[in-house]
Amino acid sequence: REDEQRRRAGIAASAALATCASALRRRKRSLRKWRATASAASQAPPPAWKGTVPRQNSLPYLPDGKVDYESIDRSPVSQVLMGTVRNLLAESAGHDSSKPGYDGVMELVREVNDMEGTAEQLQLRARKVFEGILPSLWIGWVPPLWKQYVQPNLPKWSTNFSFFLVFYILFPWLMGPMEGDDFVDVEVPKQWRSVLPFLPESVRVPQTVKAERCRFLESANCASVCVNTCKVPSQGWLTEDFGMPLHIQPNYDDFSCRWRFGVEAPPLYEDEAVMVPCFTSCPSIIKGKKDALSRREQLRSEAEELAASNERLAKAIAELTPMGTALSQESLEERKTLVQASGKCWSVAEDRAAEREKAAQPTS
Repeated sequence: REDEQRRRAGIAASAALATCASALRRRKRSLRKWRATASAASQAPPPAWKGTVPRQNSLPYLPDGKVDYESIDRSPVSQVLMGTVRNLLAESAGHDSSKPGYDGVMELVREVNDMEGTAEQLQLRARKVFEGILPSLWIGWVPPLWKQYVQPNLPKWSTNFSFFLVFYILFPWLMGPMEGDDFVDVEVPKQWRSVLPFLPESVRVPQTVKAERCRFLESANCASVCVNTCKVPSQGWLTEDFGMPLHIQPNYDDFSCRWRFGVEAPPLYEDEAVMVPCFTSCPSIIKGKKDALSRREQLRSEAEELAASNERLAKAIAELTPMGTALSQESLEERKTLVQASGKCWSVAEDRAAEREKAAQPTS
């Protein structure tokens, strides 16, 4: 009996040692993984808004280091849509660009962006371009039909997915390669599975389209072009014409961009996208120099009062960086510090017209 007890005790001790050894190995693996993550974070390149070229894995590169979009641009769909947008921009600018292809489109975009006027006037000019796309293709009847009959009567996940498909298939020429994000699980009807038994019980459906490295933002290299001629007009266009809420989240650190369908955009003065200085490589002839800190950051200092008087604003302010415009808190704080010191991009300032006039004055 004593031998049996000793044998059992030995087995228990061996099992305990094995468990401890296994836990120690897992701990070591976790520690190595943490160290690798920390090392990668410490060696991360400077943010793209400072002039660093962001990563891109979906397309080849040209000899000069730029991304080769030829495979996308030669598509008939891309050519039709690019030509349509170009004609609408040329009408807004009063003339066409001498540059071919996408470079000509972006030259017109920058010219329209630098026109005189308030931010609201610029956003309205840009929105007219978006509103003109479908009528130019003889399908201007789609928005009112969608808003009245489709958007209110189909499940939210399906309308979000529909817009994901439209942009994923039709607009890589504008934003570059895209992927799905913010997936939801949708149950496959039992009737379908009874007829087709190989179908899964549920499928994951994307609700957001994400540009890996937004071609528009990178080509513009300007926060104003992003916010005033793309983000705000697109949000207004889809929300008001289609009944589809949309929040666009450009990331200035890696130039990715998320279009979150079915998500209501916050007021612009609360949006992190306007808290940004002039990009280091901004091609605009007018550079921001004056202090114009985002209203969102001014409100942050009044959070205690807001918490008592306005729950919605307090919630938006309490969130650190919910809009994905930076990859880390440190990067967002760096942008904030630079904005406080030298001013944000003149064209996203609240008083854009005045800031444009000040920024255009030659320095002594």
